[in-house]
Amino acid sequence: MPFCAAFGCASVHKKGCGVSFFSFPKDSARRKRWTIYCRRDKFAPENHSRLCSKHFSTDQLERDPNVLERLGYVNARIKLKGDAIPDVPLRVQAAPLVLPPKTRGAFAKRNKPYLLHEALQEVELRNGNDATPVTIHHDGEAPPNSEPKTAVEVPEPEDPPVSSSQTCTTLTKKCQASITVPQRTRRIQVSMTDKNCITVSKGVQCSSLFDGVSLREAAGLVPLAEPKQEANQFILDEDTQSDVEEDEDQADSDYDPFEEEDEESDEEDQVYENGIPLRTAVHPEEERQFLVAESCLAKLLEKCGICGSPCMSSLNFTRGTMVGTRSQCTCGHVCEWESQQCLNGMPWSNIFVAGAIVFSGSNAAKCLRLFQHLKLQMMSTSTFSRIQSAYVIPSCIFTWDYHLETLLQEYQGQRLTLGGDARCDSPGYSAKYGSYTLMDLETGKILDFQLVQSNEVKSSVHMELEGLKRGIQQLVDAGLQIDNIITDRHGMVRKFMRTEHPDKRHYFDVWHVAKGISKKLEAASKKRDCADIRPWIKSSVNHCYWVAASCGEDGYLKEQKWSSLTEHVTNKHEHCEHGVLEEDRLWIKEGSRAHKLFRDVVDSNYLMRDIPKLSPLHQTYGLEVYHSVVNSFAPKNTHFFYPAMMARLCVAALHFNENGSRHQAMTRAGAAKWQICYPKDKREYIDILRINLVERRRQFPSYQTAGQDADRLLGYQPPSLTSKWEPYNKDQLVATRRSRFARQ
Repeated sequence: MPFCAAFGCASVHKKGCGVSFFSFPKDSARRKRWTIYCRRDKFAPENHSRLCSKHFSTDQLERDPNVLERLGYVNARIKLKGDAIPDVPLRVQAAPLVLPPKTRGAFAKRNKPYLLHEALQEVELRNGNDATPVTIHHDGEAPPNSEPKTAVEVPEPEDPPVSSSQTCTTLTKKCQASITVPQRTRRIQVSMTDKNCITVSKGVQCSSLFDGVSLREAAGLVPLAEPKQEANQFILDEDTQSDVEEDEDQADSDYDPFEEEDEESDEEDQVYENGIPLRTAVHPEEERQFLVAESCLAKLLEKCGICGSPCMSSLNFTRGTMVGTRSQCTCGHVCEWESQQCLNGMPWSNIFVAGAIVFSGSNAAKCLRLFQHLKLQMMSTSTFSRIQSAYVIPSCIFTWDYHLETLLQEYQGQRLTLGGDARCDSPGYSAKYGSYTLMDLETGKILDFQLVQSNEVKSSVHMELEGLKRGIQQLVDAGLQIDNIITDRHGMVRKFMRTEHPDKRHYFDVWHVAKGISKKLEAASKKRDCADIRPWIKSSVNHCYWVAASCGEDGYLKEQKWSSLTEHVTNKHEHCEHGVLEEDRLWIKEGSRAHKLFRDVVDSNYLMRDIPKLSPLHQTYGLEVYHSVVNSFAPKNTHFFYPAMMARLCVAALHFNENGSRHQAMTRAGAAKWQICYPKDKREYIDILRINLVERRRQFPSYQTAGQDADRLLGYQPPSLTSKWEPYNKDQLVATRRSRFARQ
């Protein structure tokens, strides 16, 4: 009975199951791509290995089964194309982690030297009382007396991950295992966290996107086995953890041993007496990067690692951020060294730099110019664009899609109150993009955003309505129940909600209404003999908020309370609910020109029609905060193409969902904790994006295959705005060019 070989797929070949099974192709290139798609560690397909039809889209089939079924061919045989590859992304569900009981970190660290000492004593008793240092020599190793004073450690390459360390033609290897335990000063060995208080780590005061789940599982990928460490790395267990015992839910995963602590910190700086050992086997996305000066690199390579003789080192090649050197000593030993690891010829740092630029919302041109001024070896702009299109953008979209799928599962069965608002990429009526965002106002989470290009609709003013239509349809298709929706006073949105969704209560955001009133009163106060209106602008805005908050769902009462404002400003308070006014106010004279213009604004038919729909409880100020976050990732003064804009919106939404609902820190006494400097945000979503970026490079080793999958993942992409214009001929433009400074 054949099973599907794809990870996480439970398809089994049974009669009438409706799923077809295909054997792995004999062509080595296609067979390799099928194998990579399965996402199974050390998987080698055999003759009985199969993939089911769930992993192939209709583009990979010779005949569309749906078309055949409509033509009357029911249960027709499905046949793949000759070059078919599985192109339906695997959706690996992140299983909840079952963690073992947490041990006391401080006690374990204090006890570790004694455990090691007892283990060594036991070994010494077995081998004899006179314990002497033991040096292990491999075959072809130089004798101990020929070892140079300055030894260069050369790790052996591993696959995977692919290593690009030193490779020497006559290099010998020696295993020098160290049993010295790095000791740290321990000035605080007590718990400083009261578990009865709802506290948040000082450095990080926000919630994570995926609590209690590993980063690779949060990224929708299969967990990888930990890389094998060298012999001198066995002493690293828990060395980077804090000595101070913390609550598991409040552990600060962003702890950096080199970060300077604040003076008000409850913990002391941790000092490593023997330093922090460098790791020789680590996943690419977890590896630290360092800046190394050219002179220091030359000094490191000035002596041979085999015989200790002086070397002549030269720069062998550069590949973006990667450099390769070649050293030859007087004895003829040749050593080639590369600065970083590669995968199929592409340095990992090239991908990480391109990803970091997008993940941080930076401007690519400015960043590359910064590296140029720093004289830092860096890739070109064209290389950045290719990496961004093939790897970075699809990683952002995949991460957001997986996060959104997980988030929407949590809202199943709930009745939602949504806030919606649009953002254009530039002010005025000539915007190219419009993004419409829908937020759950109860939790402050972004549930959906839609990117609309101006040539997809009649004009740029229609982008807001189109984005709202797509967003509501997306959430309805996901099975969510929308009760209330709060937007601004957009005319097309008002009509759409009234005609297409009468079952949903549509409210107007008070801030948008009050902002419009304030602008109109400000304009009226600048007219002749109308300066008396200006002192009442702020009071009118406050009155608008009071009407919305005090009337609940009663629209008629909202109208009556709002219309009483025109009598209040003339010192008539028959229908007012406030007490006796003791202060002397600058009242507007009834019947004056100022009072007439004030009434024209307050009692306008357009405004009185919208007052009953003021939102009584929820407002959309959270969306305004989100728009400021989007501005930092996709500034309005910078143009982005459609895929790049989509990717930056995905990163902005991930950032906001992780940092938008932070709890205030509490003291041990249970009081709210305040400080002048606002806490830094948390960026675990960056780790998830980096993991997906690395996984995408492994899955698609060439630009061609990565670009094809990027087009599929991005889906529909509207044509560019210049596609409807006939391109100019460059030679004709050059021939017709005239300059006022040209010589006759």
